[in-house]
Formats: sequence, structure tokens, C-alpha cells
Amino acid sequence: MTDQEPTTGPTRNEAEAGRRPNPAASDKTNSSIRGHQVRLVIFMGVAGSGKTTTGKLMAGRLGWDFAEADDFHPAANRDKMASGTALTDQDRWPWLDQLRNWIKQELAAGRRGVMACSALKRTYRDRLRLPGVVFVHLTGSSQTIQPRLAERPDHFMPAKLMTSQYADLEDPSPNEDHLTVDLDLGSTAEQRVSQVIAALGLPGEPITVGMVGLGRMGANMAARLSADGHNVIGFDTNPASARQVDSLEELVAALPAPRLIWLMLPAGDATDQAINQLSRLLQAGDLVIDGGNSPYRADAGHAGALALSGVRFIDVGVSGGIAGRQNGYALMVGGDSASLEQARPLFDALKPAGGGFVHAGPVGAGHYAKMIHNGIEYGMMQALGEGYDLLHATGLIEDPDAVVRSWQQGTVIRSWLLDLLVEAVNADPDLTSYPSWAGDSGEARWMVESALDLGVPLPVTAASLYARQVSQRSDNPALRVVAALRAGFGGHTA
Repeated sequence: MTDQEPTTGPTRNEAEAGRRPNPAASDKTNSSIRGHQVRLVIFMGVAGSGKTTTGKLMAGRLGWDFAEADDFHPAANRDKMASGTALTDQDRWPWLDQLRNWIKQELAAGRRGVMACSALKRTYRDRLRLPGVVFVHLTGSSQTIQPRLAERPDHFMPAKLMTSQYADLEDPSPNEDHLTVDLDLGSTAEQRVSQVIAALGLPGEPITVGMVGLGRMGANMAARLSADGHNVIGFDTNPASARQVDSLEELVAALPAPRLIWLMLPAGDATDQAINQLSRLLQAGDLVIDGGNSPYRADAGHAGALALSGVRFIDVGVSGGIAGRQNGYALMVGGDSASLEQARPLFDALKPAGGGFVHAGPVGAGHYAKMIHNGIEYGMMQALGEGYDLLHATGLIEDPDAVVRSWQQGTVIRSWLLDLLVEAVNADPDLTSYPSWAGDSGEARWMVESALDLGVPLPVTAASLYARQVSQRSDNPALRVVAALRAGFGGHTA
């Protein structure tokens, strides 16, 4: 290892403009270590890039130690920077040696850690580099970072030193173990943490969660969470279920604080009663997640009832049906970012590997998004049912089932619903085992009501909802398809 400074780096013009000499680096992931090999993460970058905020969030989520490199500066260094004078390398070497000693102590003790350190030059990073250490470069233009620095008037690093920071900055080279996160893309600190954890393949700390409602969805979700290493304590009012406790009181007593409880209950009275009971049993800092299909208008009331005890609430629209245990669930979340981050490891375990997660907005937004999702689903299923009915009604089509099977390849209507229809007709060509009517679970009705309030026309959703209502009073072959599809993805029998 050498203390000699490298000769490469950004030009003066680039530094003054606050530009990175290699913009493409913002899209790079150059790390040869992953998952269990990562022992310590150093968030690097110029002042104001959010190293401390992001580092603390990541350390808190993973349960790792955290170190702020600025705290290791001697008073002379801090006074020098506060006066507007940039540090020299001679000022920095003793400081870097202290940081290296902290890293060595963490690694020797078998601990994992996160550090926030500018580490602007390659020689500085080389001084800190040890096996298991990876750098995360928080990079961005001066137009993005300068306002962030201006918001910290009491920090010893004045904004006028920004030019010298960019002048010293040397982007990590491809042969350094590092990730690059582009701040110009506008991500939040929580999103940056999730991005880094996912990119490095770091497992989140196991969470103990209470799952209330062990029906088709709840039981499968509990199994998927358990398979990911989380500790799930289940409760259901049905004594024949796979519950571990016999009451909500026992469930709350079995959970460590802050408690996290996920509800997978039918909308209406069952969810209302559980929320009311939990508002009396839980304590400040606990979190309740409603993952059932509650109407979004009820979420504010549920959140308010829990807030009286200091309990937080988020709503999650969950889609994936009984296949979600294997394939993952699409999750639409409504609530504040802090509550979302508390439950993030659960979301990461439940969602598909390639995505399927969105923070839709404040409380109520998750169920609103799921309501619209299900309204669209109504229309899609009705269209498949009507088309299938017409294929059978005409004498022109010799093999309607063969036509439907052919649509699975190359057509614009190929989908999971179409695959379920093919599975159903393969098992029961005339769908005689299915009723000619389909139940209304509520979401499309709520969607039409919201659309009427907002003056948004929904002719397809309204027609599909009306068809289900009519089907309950007459024989309708198209609704046999809808019934078969609902049984296929959700196990619905009515």
C-alpha cells in the first residue's frame, strides 16, 4: 500500500461544474463480493451526499454497527474545515489510520458495520480497504447536492468547500469493489438503502411477526415468510387452523416489542373488530399492517383508532392468489415511509424477485390501488368469459377450446388469466363443475362508487360488476368462466 497520490482525477472544469467525469458510472455495480462476504459497507461521496443519513438507516435496518468518520477527526481538522480551509493529505492520514483501526476491530470481532466517510481519493480508499469491505459511492451533480449542504448550517463543512470536494473526488475504478448510486435520480434515503441491500444480496435481519388470519392467503403468506427465515406466530379464530396461539391477547404477549402484526382477514366486521381489540392491547411504537381487501375509506378510521395508543398503521393491497406462496405477491403499500421501512424485510420476502412492490402513497393508497387492480381484473375476466361463450354459441368454430389454447402463444391477450382458463377447460371441457354465477367481493363496487364521486367514467368495470349481479339471478355461461378463473387464482368457491 502506498501513500502516493494518484495522478488521475476530474479536471478543474469538471470539478467546478460539479459534474462526474464518467456519468455512466451511475449505472454500474462493480462489486465482486456479495451477501455473506460483505462485512462492512462504506458510504462515500462529497459532503452533503447523504452518507450519514443513508448509512444510519442501513445499519439500523440490518442491526449492524455504525461509525461516522467525521467523529474521528481531531479538533484541529474540524476547526480547519470550519474556517473554510480544505484539509491536506497530511491532515488526513492519521484520521484514515484511526478509521482503519475501527474497521479492523469490527472485522476481528466478527461484527458487521456501516461507515459514512468521504473517501474521495483512491489512496484514501486503499487505506481503508480490507477483505469484506465494499464502498457505496453516493454521486450527484452540484445542482443536486449543493442545496442539501446548505440545509446544514451548523455542520463544520461549509458549502464554499464544495468546489474543492469535487476537485479531490476520484470516482471508484472498475477494479474496486463498489456500487454507485446516482442521487440525481431523486431517490429517497430509504430507497437507496433498499437498492444497496438488494444489489449486494444482503439478507435482512429476521423479523418476528404475528399473522392474524390463516386462510388461503394468510397461511400461504406465513409459509413464504417462514421460508425466508422470519419467525411467524399465527392466530386464527378457527381452532382447526395451524395457529400457534389461541387469542389475540396471547399473540401480543408472544411478540417482542416493537410488535408487528399483519392482518389477513375478510373486509368489514372481522377486520374492524381485530383493529379495535389491538388498539387496546398494543403499545406505542407497534405496527399493524392490514393486508386484506378492506375498503380504502376504512383505513383512515383504522389508523386513527390505533394512533390513540401510539400504534402505527399501514395498508397493503396484496395480489397473487394461492400461487403467491411460490411465485411471490404483488404488494401495494399505503402509509408513512418510517413504518414501511420497519416492515421492509417482510415485503422483500413476500414480493417476487423481479419487483412487484410499490409505495403507493399515504394511508389508504395501498387499498385504493388494489381496488382499482381488482376492478380491472373484473373486466378482464368478464371479457374472457363473454368471448368463450360466443365461441361456443356460433356453429362456425369447430373446437372452441383449441382456439383458446392457441391464444396462449403470440397473442396480445396472453396472460395468467388466460392460462388459468386453459387449465380449467382442459380439466373440465364444458366447465360444468363450475356455477354459472360469480360472487361480488366488493372491490369493483367501491371502484365504481369512487369513480362516480370523481366524475371518471368506468363503463367496462361497471358492466362487469352488473354482470355478476345479474348472474346471481339467472343462468349465464360466461360466468362459468369467471367462476373457474376465480377458483383458479384465489380458490374461491362462490
